[in-house]
Amino acid sequence: MLLIFQALEAILLRTVSNLSHFSVVGMNIVKKLIHSYVKLIYAALYSENCKMSRGCLTLLSAMVAQGPDSARDVCSHFDFNNKYLPGLLKKGFKKGRTDVRMACIQFALSFLVAGDNALLAQVLELKGLDLYKAEAPHSPMGQERRFSAVRRTREVFQESVMKP
Repeated sequence: MLLIFQALEAILLRTVSNLSHFSVVGMNIVKKLIHSYVKLIYAALYSENCKMSRGCLTLLSAMVAQGPDSARDVCSHFDFNNKYLPGLLKKGFKKGRTDVRMACIQFALSFLVAGDNALLAQVLELKGLDLYKAEAPHSPMGQERRFSAVRRTREVFQESVMKP
C-alpha cells in the first residue's frame, strides 16, 4: 500500500509542476481518493508503521498542493478532530530520516502553498493539527525555518483580523 501511496504522490506532484496540462487528471485523482478511499487513508495514517503514516501524510500534502479547490476538498473531508491525530506529532524514526512529525509540518505547510488564505487560517486554528506541540528535537534547520514561516503567517492573519 505504501508503494501505491508513493506512486500517487509522484503523479500528483508531476501534474502540479511540469505536467500542468494534466491538472484535471490530478483533481480527479484527489476527488476519487477523498470520496472513495478516505477510510483506507485513515487506516494507513494511524497505523503503527511510521513509514506508512509518513507516506500517507506526504500523499495528503500532494493532494492539497493540487490547488485551492483540492485543498478545500481535503480540508472538508479530512477529520482534523480525530483523537489519534495529535499522536502523529510524536512519532519519529531513530535513524535521523524525515519522520512523521516533519511530514505533519509538511502537510500543514501544503495549505500555505495552495494559496487560499481563508483555508490556511482555518487549518492553522485547528486543535488536532497543533504544530506548536510538535516534538521535533532532531529536525533539520530548514524544517524549523518553514515552521517559523507558518508561525509568522498565523500572526499576520491575527493582526489583519484585528485591524478595522
